[in-house]
Amino acid sequence: MKPSLHTYVLGASLFLACTGSKHDAPTTITGLVDATEIDVASKVPGRIHELKVQEGDTVKEGQALVVIESDELEAKLSQANAASTAATAKLKMAQHGARKEDREAALRSLEAAQHQVDLAQKMYDRMKTLLAAGSIPQASYDDVESKYNLAKDQLAIAQTRLDLVQRGARSEEVEALVAQVSQTQGLLAEVSSYERETVQHAPISAVVSKVILHKGELAATGNPIVTLVDLDSAWVSFPVREDRLKGLAPGTVLQVEIPALGTTVPMQVFNIAALGDFATWRATADRGGFDLKTFEVKARPQAKVVGLRPGMTARWAPQS
Repeated sequence: MKPSLHTYVLGASLFLACTGSKHDAPTTITGLVDATEIDVASKVPGRIHELKVQEGDTVKEGQALVVIESDELEAKLSQANAASTAATAKLKMAQHGARKEDREAALRSLEAAQHQVDLAQKMYDRMKTLLAAGSIPQASYDDVESKYNLAKDQLAIAQTRLDLVQRGARSEEVEALVAQVSQTQGLLAEVSSYERETVQHAPISAVVSKVILHKGELAATGNPIVTLVDLDSAWVSFPVREDRLKGLAPGTVLQVEIPALGTTVPMQVFNIAALGDFATWRATADRGGFDLKTFEVKARPQAKVVGLRPGMTARWAPQS
């Protein structure tokens, strides 16, 4: 929310109304009615697809105001969904281990390797006996021994494969996949949050003051699309000369005339500017004179005033 500060120094007439004559205290101080304005904007750029309100419409909090179309955002959302799905699938594969078919194939490979070892060992034992009897040359024995050792190596490899299939992925691999899933889900959440920005809703109940962009126009990031005015938050700003501040404090009740409504409204002061503003109505060259600054004094109605709108003139006559 941001307050809209109207310029209430509107030429010589307002200047005189605020200051009076050169030496006399002012009898009436003129100010302006103001209210809280809210600029509705999107975090994502895009083209205005649908405008659901018009200037002057009264909207409720949460009501949809505008729909933005962004092809780039839709593409990013599709990518984020695909990445999240793939990462989740990999994690499930690692957690559930190998498929039944893979485990059965590894077991059959181990059984075949064991059979080869059994055959090689029988041949090895026979050749070892013949070598001791001097019935075969050393080369024949060495060849059988080599095949026997190779069969045992193949058995060890098959056993290792079966163990890996049965144990599944290592804990470190599972942790890495869990982190990857978390990362892709975070990316998906981020893109989804931007997707929600394509439909802008009224943050409060208010009146549509201005429609800045229309259907088909491009909306840049952070640029206002619609401006809302909260009429229930209306207040009046008075430029009060410092020598008229005596007796004014937050909580003071002022009798404020609203010429446009033809009525006088009791308003309570809620803020007096901490720093002085413009106005040097009394020249420093005057004997005994000095510059007087003006302070902004804000007051709001004690009860709702029907028809009170920003920009209306307000008048207040300080008590002498």
